[in-house]
Amino acid sequence: MALKFNKLLKSKNNIIQDGFGLVDAIVSILLLGGVVTYGVYFSTQRLNTVYQSTLIGAVNKEIQRDIERLKLELWSMNFNNNGTYQLAEEDCLDITDNILTMPGWKIVSTRPYPSSPPPPSVDNEMVQYWWPDSTRSKVFKGRKVLIVRELEVQQPSQRISMDSSIASVGYRVQWADKNIHWLSILLSSEAHGWCK
Repeated sequence: MALKFNKLLKSKNNIIQDGFGLVDAIVSILLLGGVVTYGVYFSTQRLNTVYQSTLIGAVNKEIQRDIERLKLELWSMNFNNNGTYQLAEEDCLDITDNILTMPGWKIVSTRPYPSSPPPPSVDNEMVQYWWPDSTRSKVFKGRKVLIVRELEVQQPSQRISMDSSIASVGYRVQWADKNIHWLSILLSSEAHGWCK
């Protein structure tokens, strides 16, 4: 019996000396946990960066489509079948009404989901907004992006006698907790390309 116990004790000591001990096992598990944690963290950061860049590209394309539609409508205003523009002198002095009456300016959009960003609180026809959907880009799934378009008409100087002929459209984009002024574009050159 003593002989069996001594052999068992020797084999146990050999296992401890030849294999991993308790401290080695704990250190190995902690190192593995750290590597896995950092791997998951950096993968999440990479996916977030890819999502943000895809979202920015999709918003740029959506705004570009809107700008092209507005430019087309501005150029087709007052164009007759003879291939010339027929407009009154007042049409070049204040273009606010011309822009507000364009078919593409007025957007009828309601908040699609409670999780979608809320619309602006102002009730002004110079401010239009919409939530792009996934038919434009897959990144808009869930309609969690709001694009706000605002018309601003100014005078070339502070003199009251000057006309209100400078029109710009500013775009703001909201998603998550961000509310970013995206870009502004002058429409005066498009609206007044045919003015004398």
